[in-house]
Amino acid sequence: MRSRGLAAAVVGTCLLGSAVPASGADTGPVAPVADTTFTQVSADGDNSTKTTLATCPQLCDGNADGRRDAVLEFGVTGVPAGARVTRAVLELYSWNAYAATVTAYAATGTAADPGTWAARPALGGALATRTAVTAGYNAFDVTAAVTGNGTKTFALLQETYNTRVYWASKENASAAIRPRLTVTYGAPGGDWQLVWEDNFDGPTLDTAKWTARPLDYLDFDKACITDRPQNVFVSGGNLTLRAQRERLTCWSETNDYTTAYLDTIGKATFGYGRFETRAKSPGTPTGSKGLWPAFWLRRSSVAGGGDPNDGNGELDVMELPGGAQYYDRSTTAVFQKYSPQVKNDYRVPWPAGTYPGDGFHVYAAEWEPGVIRFYVDDRLVWTVDPTNTPWFGDVFNGDARYHLRLTFHVGGWLGDPDATTLLPADFVVDYVRVYQR
Repeated sequence: MRSRGLAAAVVGTCLLGSAVPASGADTGPVAPVADTTFTQVSADGDNSTKTTLATCPQLCDGNADGRRDAVLEFGVTGVPAGARVTRAVLELYSWNAYAATVTAYAATGTAADPGTWAARPALGGALATRTAVTAGYNAFDVTAAVTGNGTKTFALLQETYNTRVYWASKENASAAIRPRLTVTYGAPGGDWQLVWEDNFDGPTLDTAKWTARPLDYLDFDKACITDRPQNVFVSGGNLTLRAQRERLTCWSETNDYTTAYLDTIGKATFGYGRFETRAKSPGTPTGSKGLWPAFWLRRSSVAGGGDPNDGNGELDVMELPGGAQYYDRSTTAVFQKYSPQVKNDYRVPWPAGTYPGDGFHVYAAEWEPGVIRFYVDDRLVWTVDPTNTPWFGDVFNGDARYHLRLTFHVGGWLGDPDATTLLPADFVVDYVRVYQR
């Protein structure tokens, strides 16, 4: 899991490698400390000096013992003391596109080797998978393996397409296409203290913290909510809310989809604080129409919990609608009341080439007296206060208490799923944390 210290909302983005300190001024790609191809084929020779890396499954080019794994080792030295890594991305360059599935793993060991198969590093957990290789840089989200400074080793394993895929190595003559590791971190500072968290490290959902609502609780637009393990489960350090295409009756309606809904009603409520999650959306350019995960807070009628629907006030840390029209932005919002609806919301633009469904991202809202600040990957994206939200003090005052919700809507005002929507679809949550000053 990620480091638990909270950093201020100042972001440094660094390309880290051999003896290169990280700072906001580092802009050029830096080669790894070492890289090589570990191969079952002894005739490949010394791979540590080649200008390319290779990956290939066990059955490779007709050879039943032809597996090749690309291994890269980085020396991360410049993350400031106390800073919190919010994202780490490993990028490798391929000259051609391939219909190959490739997974990046954390590894234990060194890449400073000719590539002897018996010496290959031990694999840790899978970090990120690409179902196709594109011509150009291919990005893998390796944040789970980078929590600060130190040696970071990664292995790329090719799982499909039984011929070699070649990648530029650190020895390549062109510095513009060498492997690189980009680390984004929040600078140290601030006096936020962690007061509540769930890292989803156990075998099942922690019911002392969360309630997964059952079938008879409510429905979400076109989906029935269930607490079945088919729709909500904890595995591998993550919580998954899964939307599925299946016909089920809830309340008086029969819907074509099922999904999940979690809240902390009666278990935890909060006033001022920083509310943060690291999560991955199923939203993609195609195949995600009608899908809508969210992390949000709803005002409880009393400090200890209460009826979730009898108190006005809502704070949406993030909503991640899918579909071609919506997938490339996140949404933040605040509500005063629902009937009639009074709200203020903002569609957050993302940096070019990125979107919520391309990997895990950190979403946060800092609610303090007279202001709420919203962040994506520690980048300040929107601020709400009485100057742009006149009713702010009615629902976001010192007496208000809010509970947490993790939800996965299907259909509704965004548009319903269609034949292109890929189901089952997963809203994956790495952690939820609450900080207070």
